[in-house]
Amino acid sequence: MRAWEIRNGKLYLHEVAPAQAAEGETVVRITHTGICGSDLPKLVRPNVFALPEPWRPGHEIVGTDPAGRVVAIDPLISCGTCNTCAAGDSHLCPCLRRLGWDLPGGFAEQVVVPAANAHPLPNGVDALHAVLADPAAVAIHGLRCTPISPPGRLAVIGAGTVGLLTALYANQHGWEVTVIHRDGRPPRRAIVDAIPATFQPPRVPEKCGFDVVVDAASGADSTPLELALHLVRESGTIVVQNAYQPNVVLPLPLRDIFRRSISLIGSFSYCRRGLGDFEMGLNLLDQCSDAVGLLVIQAGGLADLNVVLERLRLRSGRQVLTVKDI
Repeated sequence: MRAWEIRNGKLYLHEVAPAQAAEGETVVRITHTGICGSDLPKLVRPNVFALPEPWRPGHEIVGTDPAGRVVAIDPLISCGTCNTCAAGDSHLCPCLRRLGWDLPGGFAEQVVVPAANAHPLPNGVDALHAVLADPAAVAIHGLRCTPISPPGRLAVIGAGTVGLLTALYANQHGWEVTVIHRDGRPPRRAIVDAIPATFQPPRVPEKCGFDVVVDAASGADSTPLELALHLVRESGTIVVQNAYQPNVVLPLPLRDIFRRSISLIGSFSYCRRGLGDFEMGLNLLDQCSDAVGLLVIQAGGLADLNVVLERLRLRSGRQVLTVKDI
């Protein structure tokens, strides 16, 4: 089968051995794989990152299982037996492995996954849209982490895929939502019209008083978190979904957090407590199909990855490789 790999700091499309499933696993024939923003720098400049080699990227995966069902793949593979997994916090399992990082990912024709990680799509979800199940789960997990319940005012910093999905889910649950687009440019007009939120540039009034602020921006510096501290009300909550780069530190006035009784909560990935965040993400895609359809772009086939990466410099939106038609 064909698969993209990074070896010796270079990205290649290779012929590799077909995927073989062990007991409890299944082979999924991949139809679509999304290009996540977290992978983009590594794909464009693989020689400057300390990557496992060979690295087979791609964790936003949709395909068909041996029974012919269209499935979305939860890329988080935990041990399932430790106390952390028993509590539903499989994303914090000390033995966690991830498709598209520790294990071969979705820029390939097939992938091996635990059978339990292959989730049949709800009837109303298009396979192209289903690549957003992973970022939708991330968005939902962030709001499930907050101790404050709606109704109320919620701000999302960042108008990328996770930020916009956060806005959709928050609106569904009774929040009055404002999206702060950091670069001063709002998303495309069709997206602004489809997302039930107010869109604002970073220049915001002095007293904003948001009950909850979700930092869903990119993490090159601490500016988003500083903005969140400015936006949140006394005794409010800041949820950090931002995967800040390792060298970014907190230059915040910690006494301000103490004095204003602000809760600062980290939200990494997603969990499996009760109805898991991934299943809830699929439900969100089903319920908001019109808006979700604006967030993905069918960009090309498996062999077109390098062309798509170049195009991503010029366009926003979740680019999706169509590996094989259903």
